[in-house]
Amino acid sequence: MPSVLLPWNADLPDPWPGGYGPAVSTVAGGGTVRRSVPLSGARPAPGAEVWLVLWGNSGRGPRGLAGHGIVSSDENHGGPGAVTVDFDLLLPLGEELPAVLLQESVPALPALSDGGAAAVPPASVPALRRLWSGFLGSGPDPLCPVPGTLDAQALVLQPTNRYEHDAEARRLCLAYHGDSCAACGLVPVQRYGPGTQALLQVHHLVPGPDLPAGYTLDPVSDLVPLCPTCHTVAHTRVPVPYTPAEVRALLAAAPDAAVEEGTAGTGVAAVVVGSVVTAEQQQALDDAARLRGLR
Repeated sequence: MPSVLLPWNADLPDPWPGGYGPAVSTVAGGGTVRRSVPLSGARPAPGAEVWLVLWGNSGRGPRGLAGHGIVSSDENHGGPGAVTVDFDLLLPLGEELPAVLLQESVPALPALSDGGAAAVPPASVPALRRLWSGFLGSGPDPLCPVPGTLDAQALVLQPTNRYEHDAEARRLCLAYHGDSCAACGLVPVQRYGPGTQALLQVHHLVPGPDLPAGYTLDPVSDLVPLCPTCHTVAHTRVPVPYTPAEVRALLAAAPDAAVEEGTAGTGVAAVVVGSVVTAEQQQALDDAARLRGLR
């Protein structure tokens, strides 16, 4: 897939449908934003990968990479002198990847200009992806690649439960319930160290077939935190997934659950690695337990 750098001058009137701020929120929630971008010169072909280059601030030149998207496959994509792009990632103003870092880290990058698209040499694309990936981090779901970190040929579209992949709903759920798995009690950051907070997922308690028309998600009462393993186990039962309490029962009933692998039948108990729970973490666990009716 060809890649191009596409300029956007932030000093010009805001061309984003509904404003740039709402567009950032839309893509942060997993959606896309379609925008017609004026161009001088040749237009990228439909399907081309677009890297949005932010300009502005008193004509000081390019500020850096601010977004990623794909040129629309519509026949009349943008009309004369424009191109239509479906943006799948946009960074808030002021949080773009700096242009100086871009030019230092990506070899043979074409000179950036305000007004026309510039093709990225194929040999430079891997370095561009590595820089983009390292700058953005893993994202809300470490198993879902951040847009732009992989070529489209390496991606497949897969339906997901949007209630369990809503970044804001997840944030509110964890803020209330705490950062431990409601089934096994795992606290990723304590077990694996800093930077692993994103491993904890959220599980939708309302069975899919029971969702009524016009349903509105309540992140506190409808979602609970689960580690990836317990979350997968919960969804092995269909159409009604296991509840966190039922997953706990499965854990308790598992044969040799308290015996370390390789010592089954020897009576040698496994060593459990523990940690001290802070008062704030204990309060979050107690609140979550009360919400689930356990206390």
